[in-house]
Amino acid sequence: MGWKAASLLILALASSAVGADEVLVGPGSSVQASPQPSLVTEAEETQLKERVLARWQALIRGDFEAAYQFETPAYRAVYTPSQFRYRFGNQIRWRMANITDIHYDDDPIVARVRVEVAYRYANPEKGREMLDMIQGVNEVWLRKEGQWWRQQD
Repeated sequence: MGWKAASLLILALASSAVGADEVLVGPGSSVQASPQPSLVTEAEETQLKERVLARWQALIRGDFEAAYQFETPAYRAVYTPSQFRYRFGNQIRWRMANITDIHYDDDPIVARVRVEVAYRYANPEKGREMLDMIQGVNEVWLRKEGQWWRQQD
C-alpha cells in the first residue's frame, strides 16, 4: 500500500471516529464544524408545515378532493380526483398526524418530511376488527413557484 492510500485509509478511519459535525485537525484533536446556513427561510418552513398538516387534516376529515389539491400540478395533470381517492381504499380512518422531522436535500426545493400518523384499520383477516395503530410516514415535498407540493412516491 502506497503512502497516499495509507493516508486516505487513516483519514477515513479517523473521520468515522469523530461526529458528523466535527472536523479532524490532527492526532487526537477535533473542532466543531460551523453549521451550514439554512437555504430555507423560516417562513418557507412554516408554510411547508402548514401545508403538510392541512393535507393530513383533509385526509382525517375524509375530504379527498381537498387533499388532492396538495399534489403536484404534474400529478394532477395525469390523475383525476377519483383516481387519487381510489388509492386509499376504505379500510383506514386517519385520526391524527404530527410532523416529527424535516430534512432538506442539497437543493432546498426538496423536503423530506416524517409524519407520525395515528389511524384505525379494519383488519380483513380478523373479520374487519378495528385496530388502532400509529406509524411513521415519509413524504417528499417540492417547492415550486413559491408553493410546497406533495410528490407522489
